[in-house]
Formats: sequence, C-alpha cells, structure tokens
Amino acid sequence: MEITLNVVREKIRKKMLYITTVLGILVVAVFSTDVGSLTIEGKDIKDYYVLVPILINVVNFLAGAIALALSVTTIPDEYERRTSHLIWSRGIGQSRYHMSLAAGNVLVSWISGFILYFTMGVFAIVNGYSNILGVLAVAVLFMMLYTTIVCMLTTALSIKLPPVFTGAIMIVLLIGGAFRSMLTLLTSAATGIGGMILKRVILLIPNLAGISTQAGNLVQGKLLNVHEIIIGLLVVWIAGLGILLFRREEA
Repeated sequence: MEITLNVVREKIRKKMLYITTVLGILVVAVFSTDVGSLTIEGKDIKDYYVLVPILINVVNFLAGAIALALSVTTIPDEYERRTSHLIWSRGIGQSRYHMSLAAGNVLVSWISGFILYFTMGVFAIVNGYSNILGVLAVAVLFMMLYTTIVCMLTTALSIKLPPVFTGAIMIVLLIGGAFRSMLTLLTSAATGIGGMILKRVILLIPNLAGISTQAGNLVQGKLLNVHEIIIGLLVVWIAGLGILLFRREEA
C-alpha cells in the first residue's frame, strides 16, 4: 500500500490532476455550449439525454489518454532512480512491486476520471438534468474499467519495453479501441488472407468503445451488453498476469 500511495503522491506533485480538471471543464463546456444546432436522428444534440452518451465517449477517451500518460513511465522511472533496490532490500519481490506500481497508476487514473465525471455532473445540473446524476454516478464504473484496462496494459508493456515503444503501442490500442466498431465495419468486406489477418488483429484490440457504449446505454435506459464488460475484465486479468510474470534485468 505504501508503494501505491507513493505513486499517487508523485503524480499529484506533477500537477496532472490540475491539468485534468482544466481539460475536463474545457471538453464538457465545448459540448454543452448553446452554439450550433447539430441534431442526431432528429434530436437536438443539446438535449442532455442525447449529449451525455457522446460526452461519456469523449470523457472516457480523455481519461484513457491520461491513464496512458500516467502509466507509461512509472516503472522505467522507478528503475532509473534505482528506487527498486531499496525495495529489494526490504524483501519485496518484483511481482508485488510491479503490481503495487500498477495499482498506483490505476488509482491516480480513477481520480482523474472522477474529476472529469464530476465536471460533467456539474454541467448536467446547470442544464437542468440533475435527475440523471444517479445513473451518471453508476456510469463512472465503466470509466474505471476503461482506465484500468489502459493502465494495466501500459504498465505490463513498460516492464519489458522502453517508454517510447510502450507509448506507441498503447496509442494504437487506445485509438483502435475507441474506434473499434468503425474498424470492424470498415474491414468487414475485406477478403483473402490479408483481410483475414486484419480482422484477427482487430479482435486483439480491447473494445474500449463497447465499454463506453454500455455507459451511454445506462444513461438512456437501454439494455446493457454484459459480454463487453466480461471481456474488459478478462483483458484486465491478462494484463495483470503479465505484470506478475514479467521481469526486468535491472533487478
């Protein structure tokens, strides 16, 4: 727990939470402004029941990007500062150490996500939709799963890869996951060996869009797809297994 809390304190010292707050206010304010008259399926986008699912997708993606930024250098920085050697002297193994660092990344990412959702809740009240605060609070759970997937995958990769490679891979997975439905649709007509390989590759990308969609469905009173949630939890489990098994030679 001490290692996890140290990660949280370090990220806070870097003022990432302040940056998150500003970004959250800007993003939600832009979508909540009265400028423009965009409609979706004949409904005014300014209707909060239409707007909130869109905001959830945007906010979750932003929370995921912040989670990536928070997690990509945590383990490399610890080893570069040789903090790890102080840990070994206390009889703490690599698996426990790495998992504690991952937990710190997840916790800070959740805090950032809470700030974003709090901002969205404030704008819901301002726009007269305080009655959706309850379901919006439950939708936070989907953000927590979304950011946990990003944090755990990023942390696992950062154990074995330099930050630049980890970051590049995770940016592809984050963007691909956020637009996976679109990618699946675009490749549905692909044929031959190349098309088959492309479809298999897309299946390996975590369906982050599906998780955000479930949160949007919750707000709009639609049925949830439990399958997407289970798959998301499975990805977290696989990434956690990697964190427990991967080793660094510097130790």
